[in-house]
Amino acid sequence: MSVVFSACKDKVTEPETDTEKPTVSITFPVTGSAVKNDTTYTIIANANDNKGVSGVEFYIDSAKVGTDSTSPYQYLWNTTGRAGAHSIMAKASDAAGNVATSTAITVKVGSDVNSASPWDIGQSAEAVLGQSDLASTGGRTAGQNTINNPWGLTVDANGTLFAVDQGAHRVLRFDNATTKTNGANADGVLGQSNFTNTVWNYSAGGNTPSDKGFETPVSVAVDGSGNLYVLDQANARVLRFNSAASKANGASADGVLGWPDFTTNGFGTTQSKFFTPQAVAVDPSGNLYVADGSNHRVLRFNNAATKANGANADGVLGQVDFTSNTKGTSANKISNPISLAVDKNGNLYVGERGNCRVTIFLNAASKANGAAADIVLGKADFADGAFPASASASTIYYPYQLAVDQNLNLYVADGAYNRVLVFYNAPSRKNGASADAVLGKKDFTSSSVTGPGSDNVGQPYGVAVHSISGKLFISDYSNERVLRFQAKSNLHP
Repeated sequence: MSVVFSACKDKVTEPETDTEKPTVSITFPVTGSAVKNDTTYTIIANANDNKGVSGVEFYIDSAKVGTDSTSPYQYLWNTTGRAGAHSIMAKASDAAGNVATSTAITVKVGSDVNSASPWDIGQSAEAVLGQSDLASTGGRTAGQNTINNPWGLTVDANGTLFAVDQGAHRVLRFDNATTKTNGANADGVLGQSNFTNTVWNYSAGGNTPSDKGFETPVSVAVDGSGNLYVLDQANARVLRFNSAASKANGASADGVLGWPDFTTNGFGTTQSKFFTPQAVAVDPSGNLYVADGSNHRVLRFNNAATKANGANADGVLGQVDFTSNTKGTSANKISNPISLAVDKNGNLYVGERGNCRVTIFLNAASKANGAAADIVLGKADFADGAFPASASASTIYYPYQLAVDQNLNLYVADGAYNRVLVFYNAPSRKNGASADAVLGKKDFTSSSVTGPGSDNVGQPYGVAVHSISGKLFISDYSNERVLRFQAKSNLHP
């Protein structure tokens, strides 16, 4: 008997050849921009590849000037001695050696850039979140790419956008929001365990608060360390999420102000409690400001990230002490504050629904309790608290949210007039000064149209700005979306 053995040859699978090129484009500045002379200017590129981008090279006037291997892809350009017109382009490569080249843009470097306006009146948005395109509206079903009732917004230094979805009692996180395409998915969620749940007070349920859920969140703010503060209005508290951009979906908060624990709620007029709080903002030193609406005051919590749960506030504006809560119309009184912003110099901006105005407190952290505001916008003086008769460049109806860029330009989301007003270099303005630009409407006197479109908003209840990229985000409540706009010139020094 003989046995015949036959050799079995293993089948060798040849590695797949990657021939697909990356995509790359310059997202900031936009072509035709004016660039300030003798400064450091950030050039930003967006690049994608089916296998991953290995690097992006930046070229100015055909000469390679830098490389970045991590997203967002950036190059810091020193414009000293570079007056004149310049061409900027980028090249993206992948691990297989495929290379793509962006369309070149042109910019002009000069010493007269400060006179260049960053915004056109009635300027169109460039992108949208919450809808598939700029013409769509409707659809209040919770999902990863929908926003039921967009309200407060904030964006961190890396371009991560946190958006309050009030109707779903959640906060959505969009990583690299400055380059997201229309209708892109959110990357994370707080307040719910997934993207389809809409229960209030998640994990406890009903009227019982917890360390994970919200009931009617309205405002968010992020500090320089990436800690996120969420104003949980119906529970009269502010929750803190440390390093929020890396939190898992439905993660627990790390701290709470307004109550000594995560399971208590209610209202009060004390040094540690709130009565219908409306907004939060944080300054460069980590001091947190809370607009305490029905107490007609703004509370300040110094170095808020280190505060114990339920800690006392360190200062108050709008009242002379922590137990008074009368409203008024003067330089040192406040009526129903609903929005806040703090600029890089520590100046505090307070939007008042009751007085239809924005007041500015210069160097707010050093102010004594009950100190007077220094500037008022929306009114000619501090004694006027009447509702405006009609929309104009100098009137503000309901300032639902505020934002300030690094050039101290103030953005006022005027919800009742369905627009966002822009005041250039706001701390230098005189009382009652007119706005310099308007977004969401074609002019300063239009106010009623609320339908979708690239240049129209309805009930803008949130606004946030990312100065480095020149991106402005606006919550369009009526159309269940967040619009993104691109500045024409620098929003930072």
